[in-house]
Amino acid sequence: MTHPRLVNAKKCLASHCPGPGYKVGIPASLNYVYLNETQDAPLHPYPNWREGCLAHNGSVVSNRTVVSTFRVNVDKCDRLWVVDNGVSDMSTDVKQVTQPSVLVFNLRTDELLKKFILNETVLRDSSVLTSIAVEIVGKDCARAKSYAYITDMGSNAIIVYSMHDDDAWRVENHYFHFDPHAGIYKVGGIDFYWSDGVSSGALSQPKKDGFCDLYLHPTSSTKQFRMSTRLLRDKNVPKEDIFNGVEIIGDKGPKSQATSCDIDLSTNVLFYTQVCKNGLGCWNLDKKFSEVNTPLILSDCNLMEFPNDVKADREGNLWILSDRQSRFLYEAMDFDQVNFRVLTAPTSTLIQGTACEKKSFFSRISDTMVKVR
Repeated sequence: MTHPRLVNAKKCLASHCPGPGYKVGIPASLNYVYLNETQDAPLHPYPNWREGCLAHNGSVVSNRTVVSTFRVNVDKCDRLWVVDNGVSDMSTDVKQVTQPSVLVFNLRTDELLKKFILNETVLRDSSVLTSIAVEIVGKDCARAKSYAYITDMGSNAIIVYSMHDDDAWRVENHYFHFDPHAGIYKVGGIDFYWSDGVSSGALSQPKKDGFCDLYLHPTSSTKQFRMSTRLLRDKNVPKEDIFNGVEIIGDKGPKSQATSCDIDLSTNVLFYTQVCKNGLGCWNLDKKFSEVNTPLILSDCNLMEFPNDVKADREGNLWILSDRQSRFLYEAMDFDQVNFRVLTAPTSTLIQGTACEKKSFFSRISDTMVKVR
């Protein structure tokens, strides 16, 4: 397929800012690019160069500094939600620079609206916070209640943060753990083993009861799960309800491990990365979960080597980040090549002609008439 926009993040590696996150040498954990049609766009630390990077002594510059984040979320109220692990040099010499936290920014002004510190009541020594999904309850942003669902990939849990109550709690379930049979990977010619638990979640439209479904999966698993946010919003929900409330939807098949997923609400399609296939899969929530209805719709061993994140925006576009992470962690990157890419395309274009497309009654009649002819 032809990608309408392709952003090359190679230039960001020339920065001189100290390196948070995975390894020393990474300028900033949270960045943005200007969509000015160029395919060679430098990254800009968020919220700015001074606060987006660590100080020379390795400390945070301000309470807006993000040390190490995996994935972010933008809600319908134009707020940016970030979960910060607060750790530098995660892959070798781990250093806890600051406490793990949830940060909420006003994207129109870059003002930090809220910073909530996550403490030992919800974290474990092995905690690795990887993604954040946000549910807004109510139409008025000024009065609506906001809940953030944070996946803890390292200690197999979901951490719920209620902005209204300014409180957080931990939710555990055996389905949040990894599948030992799905821990073997081969990406970019590199073999490795991961025991990563639940790593990503995506929210459906609100149902008739007012709650959403959270679709989630461990990285090292080929299964897709679902649970109602009714079980997550209530801090005191009985444990047996949590135990029985997570549903197995189905299995995506061999070598279908996914790091990230998101739902495009305009098409009601769940998109998910396919790490071992260097690609992207999808499933229309209105259809039965099966092998036929969960096709691989994109695959490119160059452009999409290690697709690490996927996001659907409110304008019907899908954004994919590929970063050759297996080479970054276990081998070496060739910086004469493009290693980091952001790709985007309309969701309707991506699913056109696939099992994820939901055709209208008239389209189905037309297809039938063509086949008869």
